[in-house]
Amino acid sequence: KRKKDPTVGLFNYPILMASDILIYSPDLVPVGRDQKQHVEITRDIAQSFNNTYGETFKLPEDLIEEEVETIIGVDGVHKMSKSYGNTIEIFAPEDELKKQIMSMVTDPARVKRDDPGDPDVCNVFRLQKIFAPDKIAEIKKHCRSAELGCVDDKKALAEAILEELKPARKKRIELNKNLDYINEVLEEGAKKARKTATEMLDKVRSKVGL
Repeated sequence: KRKKDPTVGLFNYPILMASDILIYSPDLVPVGRDQKQHVEITRDIAQSFNNTYGETFKLPEDLIEEEVETIIGVDGVHKMSKSYGNTIEIFAPEDELKKQIMSMVTDPARVKRDDPGDPDVCNVFRLQKIFAPDKIAEIKKHCRSAELGCVDDKKALAEAILEELKPARKKRIELNKNLDYINEVLEEGAKKARKTATEMLDKVRSKVGL
């Protein structure tokens, strides 16, 4: 397929991200490994501004947890992202969440139920390592010997995810019953953020003579 011609949005997006970061003067920015370059661009922009107009912005560092890895989506190809439509909605109704997991791509070479599988290329296995780390050795063994089929593996993953996220899912249901509280928290946070952002904008405008 022919690649789409890039739009101005492709070039402006990193600048938008940089402004979202710099306006709050953070020391650290928690990101995934695939977002590291955005923090680097942000530092370059901040340093360039500081060199031209004087010390204004902090130069933030990226904060990347070593044990955190990029999660591949249910399509088994792209990273999990709403943009690709390949996510597992962790707060979706249970039936819907299970349906999303059952749609996951597994070992493409495993055609029949009794074919031995290769967990190292299986997307379900990647998530099992996160949600069922104590069962990894057993899952790997039974997958390679074909004792464990892909359907059963997906069902086990669904149960592991639901069990792990049970407290968060329960809390979300409770919060959804108290929307006034949610709006109050959001408004309070917005006030704090607006104050910090306004102070930085005033500082920047003063530096550039606006």
